[in-house]
Amino acid sequence: MIYFDLPPEKLPEPLSPKPAIETVIPTAALGSTSQLTDSSFLAQLLEPINPTVTELDLPSLDTEADNRDAADEPPVTEAGQENIEEDVQPEDVQPESVQPESVQLEDSEVEGSEGEGAAEPSEGPVQIDIEGADGLTPEEFASQLRLTADFQEYSPISQVITARGNVLLRLNDTILEADELWLNLVNRYVLADGNVLLTRGAQIVRGSRAEYNFIQQAGTVADAVGTLYLPDIEGDLQSPLEARSADPTQTAPNQTPLSVRRAYDPINRDLRVESEGSIQIATRSDTQITGGADEGDLRQLRFESDELSFDVEGWRANDVRITNDPFSPPELELRAASLWLRNLSPEQDELLLSRPRIVFDQGFSLPLLRRRILFSRGTVNAEDLNPVPASIGVDGSDRGGLFIGREVPIIDTPGTQLSVTPQFFAARAFSEESSSPIALDNFGVSADLESRLGPRTTFSGSADLKSFDLTNITEELRSNIRAEQLIGDHRLALQYSYRERLFNGSLGFQNVQSSFGAVLLSPDYTFGDDNRFRLTYQASAQVINAQSDRENLRADSGRATLGRFQASAALSRNFRLWRGEPKPPTPDEGLRFTPEPVVPYLDLTTGIRSTGTYYTSGDFQGNLIAEVGIEGQIGHLARNFADYTAFNIGYSQSFLRGADSPFLFDREVDKSVLSLGITQQVYGPFLAGFQTAYSFSENRAINTIYTLEYSRRTYGILLRYDTTQNTGSIGFRLSNFSWLGDTTPFDTPRVRRVEGGVIEQRFD
Repeated sequence: MIYFDLPPEKLPEPLSPKPAIETVIPTAALGSTSQLTDSSFLAQLLEPINPTVTELDLPSLDTEADNRDAADEPPVTEAGQENIEEDVQPEDVQPESVQPESVQLEDSEVEGSEGEGAAEPSEGPVQIDIEGADGLTPEEFASQLRLTADFQEYSPISQVITARGNVLLRLNDTILEADELWLNLVNRYVLADGNVLLTRGAQIVRGSRAEYNFIQQAGTVADAVGTLYLPDIEGDLQSPLEARSADPTQTAPNQTPLSVRRAYDPINRDLRVESEGSIQIATRSDTQITGGADEGDLRQLRFESDELSFDVEGWRANDVRITNDPFSPPELELRAASLWLRNLSPEQDELLLSRPRIVFDQGFSLPLLRRRILFSRGTVNAEDLNPVPASIGVDGSDRGGLFIGREVPIIDTPGTQLSVTPQFFAARAFSEESSSPIALDNFGVSADLESRLGPRTTFSGSADLKSFDLTNITEELRSNIRAEQLIGDHRLALQYSYRERLFNGSLGFQNVQSSFGAVLLSPDYTFGDDNRFRLTYQASAQVINAQSDRENLRADSGRATLGRFQASAALSRNFRLWRGEPKPPTPDEGLRFTPEPVVPYLDLTTGIRSTGTYYTSGDFQGNLIAEVGIEGQIGHLARNFADYTAFNIGYSQSFLRGADSPFLFDREVDKSVLSLGITQQVYGPFLAGFQTAYSFSENRAINTIYTLEYSRRTYGILLRYDTTQNTGSIGFRLSNFSWLGDTTPFDTPRVRRVEGGVIEQRFD
């Protein structure tokens, strides 16, 4: 029977600390039980052996070489040896499922004579079948290990290595650190105890005790606390014995161990926190929350569990807590009775949850209706993390006011996503205009499709049906399809839309009955000092059927069908007038209410845009618009009161007026526009603000938006209402600290703006 030399519950007192011993276990002769206090001794540890069966001729310890090696070591008495090895029967730490049947050792051969604890050399050779279930001999398995510790001991009888004090065991890119460790070379089983830190690639787990079976590629960690790095989870779930292809960006075996990348300890270690964007969950795509730049993917999560088990299929945990907050106590947690994280494909991982709920600020909690969350290399569908059972919005034009909906995924693969969102128009249902709350007119549905056809080609489509009463479906349906191709760094889109709704300032909402054509959009070019100049341009060719007030052009429907060709270019430049210093990125200062420290600043913004549009009716609309403004923010949003104000004021003027457009949706009527806005901290995480734009040409406000925001480091909630368009939304932000991420928000209602005759382009 093979077993460990020393049970953890019967260990002798640790020896006095000595410099760490580094052991790269070589292919050499197996010797008798001895303390490994010098790496030169290991050259005698293993002799060349038959891959299947070997004869171990155990030598005496009193050779000249051994005496020379022991000369520099602290003396170990016979009694000391007896004390160390007299308790050699740790059946409670034996691996249950890994007992090679070919290993046949009599008790006398392992335990020695009666009354003695140390193993005595046998009279003759001992026959041991040493090939494990993984096809590796102990010498082949040991040759892949790198072990350092203050004290090490090896028993050739049981083939167990015992290490104590600053233990570090490395196998390829798997690193195990602990106070004490026992490694069985035959059973491929390791037990670590005390301040355990397991690093597997980019995954980090800490705990009080850990076990790992290299043959089964499975293990457990007690009192687990760690970090999951989702983009690398698939590779990190491979067997540690399978060395991955060399990556010049990774640490080489003879360089600094990967374990220097520690899990966060809020008491004993410094922490570098960086914000990498956020997930936006909203009923409008223009619902932008403080600190909510859509820049990152879901990457890192902290977790805690009483016990974590893992194998090649994934990670399992019970009574688990997960957070995107690098600080403790976390502001936002996902708690579940059980969890299973597994890899589905090289591009996708699956998280299965039992009774999940989201806990805010260690108190208020909401059930999470989703039991299954898919990650595509860190990118997550925002709706999967939505703590609100249904999305809530306001659309006075199409839906009669307040409406609610819930997205239902139909197809969710790395290449294609199709979802359907049933909607209930609550305001319309309980108004006097409705015959019954359950009338067909009070229900609608929207659908969204995104598909990647190739590395540079995408296809997308959307549809909105604003009534289940299909008697007038042509007036109740809106749809859009788009095929997009990357050409160099430009985007070429071929698109068709049916009854698209646009907002054109003083002219309000305008319906474009149908539009078919192509749009070429440039990237953002930056140049000049600090890249402060920004240049963009676009060109389009379309056939459009839309409302017109030209009697000679429009049909009985009031619409005209014309070809429309447009080119537009915009150049902007920001001048930094002043920049303050941010607070330190700590939970009590710079990161108290925002995902990244607020930087006070004052900028002068300038811009110019030129647009020319030709219509097949012979009309031409041209303009040159100049803009100038001041924007900035003061304070740090670190105190409870009067510590944050953001503001902007700007003016735009149109010159070179040409003939008006024959259409209403792109006609330029707002020639002189003043815009201004302010966001002010009310108290603590609460902020209130408004934005407005006033047309001097038409003597009326063309846009007024009110916002109320609750902003925390890890999440934010935004209420937004546009009094001009009679639309509103509720937004939810989930922060990404180089560790939570970015997805395209769900966009209902879909309204694009028209400025200076140019239709806003969205490439989601």
